[in-house]
Amino acid sequence: MRAFAIDAFGETPRLRDLPRPEPGRGEVQIRVGAASVNPLDWKVAAGALAAAGAVFPFPLTLGSDFSGRVTAAGEGAAWEVGQEVFGMRLPGAAEHDPHGSYAEYLTASPQTAALAVRPEGLDEVSAAALPMTGGTALALTRWLEPAEGETLLVVGAAGGVGSYAVQLAAARGCHVIAVAAGDDHAYVRSLGAREAVDHRTADVAEAVRAAHPGGVDAVLDLADDRETLMTRIAPLVRDGGRLATTVFAADPDALAARGVRAVNFGYRATDGDMAELAALVTSGALHVAQTTTFPLTAMGEAHTTSTTGHVRGKLVITTD
Repeated sequence: MRAFAIDAFGETPRLRDLPRPEPGRGEVQIRVGAASVNPLDWKVAAGALAAAGAVFPFPLTLGSDFSGRVTAAGEGAAWEVGQEVFGMRLPGAAEHDPHGSYAEYLTASPQTAALAVRPEGLDEVSAAALPMTGGTALALTRWLEPAEGETLLVVGAAGGVGSYAVQLAAARGCHVIAVAAGDDHAYVRSLGAREAVDHRTADVAEAVRAAHPGGVDAVLDLADDRETLMTRIAPLVRDGGRLATTVFAADPDALAARGVRAVNFGYRATDGDMAELAALVTSGALHVAQTTTFPLTAMGEAHTTSTTGHVRGKLVITTD
């Protein structure tokens, strides 16, 4: 089968021919129809997780999110041959199972992936664009609890997580301030943002403070480093507010001194989250992030695009 893989951390991933993985006890084999690109995947290739002491099997196929069809099932598997499913590999899965989603086939079990049935109203590309970023946004919304009439500042609003977080917060009646490049402002407003700040042409902290001198109720920062977050963005949160970051840039103890509840957020998907995302999309309550598709043969281009750090919505790979 074709797979986008590495033989060692730090090398450039390439498309190659690898044996098709066969399911063991409790596992299913999935014919991948589509897979989305996440920053985590190229960070894994660079060795970021290995530096923490993890040991990985090689060759290692990259990729976390996927949608596809169950084509084989091991003894005791929870899913049946023929089922259309979507989901994502769990943190740590690559340490035990080297078969990621940038391939024509992968294997999955309850220990390595969160899965849900893909309903008829959700196509393969859209399903692949949901799991990691949609699930992260869903979990962050639960943690931040944005309420009607509150203000939420979202830094990195046009990316994968931001595209879903803006929608989920706006649906709760929250006033969302989106930080995004100017050419993404129409997009974030279409998702429900009430205001947009161009981080390329404006000082974000000054612009938000001028419009909201009393501060904002909450911040979701998906992009800033620790210095920027703690010295420029965190002071915008009113005393008693909330702050979450997915890049682990917050100092929760320092922020707690003025009653700000803060978290460096890491997401672990569940089957229930996947099913909830599918229900939200098929009901029309959530729209799939804008997607740009590439064939598997152009996986290298998609991988490189992801590393630029400026992607609107989601990049999705199709295997057919």
